[in-house]
Amino acid sequence: MIRLSRILLVAALAAAAAPRLAFEHVTIDAEGPLDVWLKAVGDLNRDGRVDLIAGGVKEGGLVWYENPGWKKHIIAATGAFSTDGEVVDMDGDGGLDVVAITTRQILWFENPAWKPHLIADVEVHDLEVADLDGDGRPDIVGRNQGAFRKLGGTAVHIFRRERDSAWKQRTLEVPDGEGLLAADVDGDGDPDIILERQWLENPGDILGGRWVSHAYGAGWDYPHTFIAAGDLNGDGRLDVVLAPAERAGGSYRISWLEAPADVKAASWREHLIDAPVETVHHFVGIADFDLDGRLDVATARMHQGKNPEISVYVNLGRGAKWHKHVVAPTSSHSMRIVDVDGDGRPDLYGANWRGRGIDLWRNVAPKSAAR
Repeated sequence: MIRLSRILLVAALAAAAAPRLAFEHVTIDAEGPLDVWLKAVGDLNRDGRVDLIAGGVKEGGLVWYENPGWKKHIIAATGAFSTDGEVVDMDGDGGLDVVAITTRQILWFENPAWKPHLIADVEVHDLEVADLDGDGRPDIVGRNQGAFRKLGGTAVHIFRRERDSAWKQRTLEVPDGEGLLAADVDGDGDPDIILERQWLENPGDILGGRWVSHAYGAGWDYPHTFIAAGDLNGDGRLDVVLAPAERAGGSYRISWLEAPADVKAASWREHLIDAPVETVHHFVGIADFDLDGRLDVATARMHQGKNPEISVYVNLGRGAKWHKHVVAPTSSHSMRIVDVDGDGRPDLYGANWRGRGIDLWRNVAPKSAAR
């Protein structure tokens, strides 16, 4: 009896220590655009609720779903919308516009009439929108991919918005690969550019200055990645999470790279989150899903993988230990973390890159679960 009591006590303590997460699946649209490559989020009608944007590469154009109720509205009825898009006030009128990539161009659509404006005739796979030079106008960063595209991922394109609304372009040569993020790595107040094994230091003069490359992933040799960034260990510095995004059938790992005191040094320590994993994790994102004050990591595998899965890796303390919570035994691609109901819990919005289904996983874990 004593031994059984001890076993039951250990089991009870383990259950109490396990993170308590729960997600509710919501079908936003079972008949959305065909092959939903583009996903984005933002409050398009200024009602204080975050809306969902989806673009199809085959048909169905670019649409947005009004929160709540998810009524569908058309942004563009036609167009081959590719793998990325962002929501930002491009014209300074207080309304959020939509920046989208097609298979051949970067465009922005002006809210509310959704008039399209050409930014560039260029093919990219990843897109970031940020005020790179602090002039109050959004700039654009784009990069293609090396795993499939003929052009490869050897160029980072920077587009600077001028006062007359024209765009000036600069192209930086980088090693072939996939993955792009704009974030302030060095804490100097302007966004830098993060790639899968290096980050490019913003010189201020984004068109004429020197973007110095700093290595941070010495042990990471997989070129095709999805990238996220956040302070995972609570030291006030921006860490980087990398997941292998391409191709199906390969095996690698999901890791986070710890920013040292001198972020320009190459001595970023790599910490394992999960391994081995199939190289189909075309989403990784960071948020505090269990509301315990620590940043967690969400991932999704694409449908061509062997074991489709959407997961949250719960940070059990300073990024040293992780508990994997399976959100759903299904697949998704280029997901977005968004609080759709304003309850403070991060939700997950996504869709497969093939098909018409558009999905939301609402975070319904009780707030008392936070520790």
